Amino acid sequence: MGFMDKAKKLAEQAQQKLDEAQQNFNQGGSTPGQQGGTSYDEHGRPIQDGPPASAAPPPSGEPAPPAPEPPAAPEPPAPDPAAASAATEPTAPKPPPPAPSEGSANASPDPFKPLQQ
Repeated sequence: MGFMDKAKKLAEQAQQKLDEAQQNFNQGGSTPGQQGGTSYDEHGRPIQDGPPASAAPPPSGEPAPPAPEPPAAPEPPAPDPAAASAATEPTAPKPPPPAPSEGSANASPDPFKPLQQ
C-alpha cells in the first residue's frame, strides 16, 4: 500500500500546483512570453492600436487611383543566330517501341484490353 499512498500524495501535490497556476492566470498574472497591454476582441484576435473602424472615413464610390507601373524589365539579349538555326533544324523522330512477339510476356499490357487465352 506504500506505493499507492505515494502516488496519491504526488497526484494531490500536482493538482494543487495546477489549481494555483490556474488562479494566477485567471487573476491576470503575467506569464513569461506574454506581452503586457495587448487587448483582444471577442474572437481572440489582437486589437491593433490604430484608430477605430468607426473613425475611418467611409469608402467613396470613386475608383482607387491607379497603382504606379513597375519599372520595365531590361530587354533580353539578342539570340545567337547559330543557336537559332540549330534549334529550328528538324530532329529525327524516335523509332516506335518494338512490338511484342506473340507468346512473349508484355512488359506493360493494356489494362483495358481483355485477356486472350
